[in-house]
Amino acid sequence: MRLLIARHGATQYNLDARFTGQVDVPLSPLGERQSHALAEGLAGVHLDALISSDLRRALATAAPIARLHGLDVQRDPDLREISVGSWSDRTWEAIRTEEPEVVARFEADSVNVAPPGGESVAQLRDRAARALDRWYAAYPESDVLWVTHGGFLAVLLCHVLGMDLTRRWQFRRDNASLTELAATEGRVILVRLNDTRHLAGLSTGEQAETSQVL
Repeated sequence: MRLLIARHGATQYNLDARFTGQVDVPLSPLGERQSHALAEGLAGVHLDALISSDLRRALATAAPIARLHGLDVQRDPDLREISVGSWSDRTWEAIRTEEPEVVARFEADSVNVAPPGGESVAQLRDRAARALDRWYAAYPESDVLWVTHGGFLAVLLCHVLGMDLTRRWQFRRDNASLTELAATEGRVILVRLNDTRHLAGLSTGEQAETSQVL
């Protein structure tokens, strides 16, 4: 399976460096332009299937691609962003100030300790692996596009590359970027990472994401 993975376009939460998690926020005006640029960048790429997180920002990013390729968008909740519970809609600076003991526990083991009411990174890894296995079984010889989220993508990459999940922050995952994997039975190869050539010039003079909190 050739697996192309797009991160959704920008949201105001991204631009404000707020934890979003599974809050169902829309794309920002910049994110809408990014989604159309992404679709145009994929215009000549063969796709057999288009699968998206069922959150609004991912579905809105997938929509122009679906129209261009004449594909239905298959929704998969397993492609959702990590749930950050009570940290949703807050900045990391505010959380550190208001919940220092919780933050200390999280920083001591950020893989297994979840935000209050949220999901751990280890749990996210398990559902990312489940999604990969399921869609590979459905499309083993096909060209597939996922539209998903930054935190999900970082954890998936650690999983397929055999890296410790604490290193997930080492992957750049810009809004509306493309990453590509080649999956065969028991083997996954990283072909490209965070390709943003289709966005060239789009953000000139505009606000851009500066802190990838997830």
